[in-house]
Amino acid sequence: MKVLVCDDREGKGERTRSTIAKESGHETTLWAKERLEKEIMVLFERAGSMLNGDFSPSLPAFTGFDVVVLDNNLSALNIGGARHTAESIAGYVRAFGDIPYVVSLNKNPQVDFDLRYLVGDYQTHADLAVNDAHLSNPALWTGDPKDAPDRFLPWYFPVLNDAADRRRRQIRFVQERLDERILGSMGFPPSASAYLSRHAKGSLSPDAVRVSGVTFKKFFVTACRSLPIKKERKKLAVATSDETVRHIVSRVVAGELDRWFRRDLLGPQDVLVDLPHLLMRLPFLLGSHADDIEYWNDVLVATGPPYGLSAEIYPKYIDGARFLHRDWVKTPCFWWMDLKSNAELNQMFFRGDSSWADAVFCEDLSRFELRKGSNTMPLEFAAEFEGAWNRRHVADLKGKQYAPKSRLAK
Repeated sequence: MKVLVCDDREGKGERTRSTIAKESGHETTLWAKERLEKEIMVLFERAGSMLNGDFSPSLPAFTGFDVVVLDNNLSALNIGGARHTAESIAGYVRAFGDIPYVVSLNKNPQVDFDLRYLVGDYQTHADLAVNDAHLSNPALWTGDPKDAPDRFLPWYFPVLNDAADRRRRQIRFVQERLDERILGSMGFPPSASAYLSRHAKGSLSPDAVRVSGVTFKKFFVTACRSLPIKKERKKLAVATSDETVRHIVSRVVAGELDRWFRRDLLGPQDVLVDLPHLLMRLPFLLGSHADDIEYWNDVLVATGPPYGLSAEIYPKYIDGARFLHRDWVKTPCFWWMDLKSNAELNQMFFRGDSSWADAVFCEDLSRFELRKGSNTMPLEFAAEFEGAWNRRHVADLKGKQYAPKSRLAK
């Protein structure tokens, strides 16, 4: 994989480049002040031409890489207009460049873990906002908690080694379906829209009364923030018969729809529930292993059905509720409304003949920990979701900043 680091201060940028190369093992390139100024100007020129109706093919400015890491403070750039930051250009890099995955660096350097929405920085225009210290964590790249030297690995972190390829598949998915309905294309059951929060519905389209009819193209026009001016989005939307424009629109939709999944579906866990949060609700799914805390954690790295769950229960009650479009979710997910409404499955919770470990899932470790009697005494917090499952847990590691602290208050 090829990683691009963009920083207007060469010394700092080189330290970032070196850290990424060391911890990830990937080929890493730095664009410092002069090169970065030139590329941003080309990016803006291409954007201006496209938005003025000139769709002639041209090579994107930001191209030839899989992941771009943009330092947020770009104040030393000699480019006219307001001071530039990663956040001010990330949307244009996504739309008019050709690098699949965009990372913003040091937007909130005093925050390590997001206690509000469990997505990191929910306001970022990038795909992910992290800090310098996070880049030196190999687990950010591999997704394996065993690679985290200080145990810190937020569950909402993507697996950066896979992020670019996943994004490319997401873009292809959207590009083939721009005029189709989002929920229908994703296989959402008819009842699913009733379980979506108001925020989830509004984020799909602020103009729609019934979100089941929202198409990928309508999502682009009415809800996407990468290109902030709606009139400009409309210009592109009516020109998607042009292959270049279609790819631009699909890139924006894929990036922002991925954020919608993470913020509004996987955050609340009301519509889709992933493996660790499913086990928190239905621990008997582990069968005879339900009292083994290490087995609980082994399930999190299982690669295929039945994902460490009971071989008797899974095919009969769980597999039919599986969300099939894995490119949009980090780990296996299931339709919670289907599981919740299954009377036989719910009865198993009360008639099980085995006990289970008193474990909770620590969102900051990506691991289960015993509620009591372990070195880690998990703390409960209330995330800022609309829904019934907003109570979560963290290990509250020393040296890490959790914000806002008020979420930890009892």
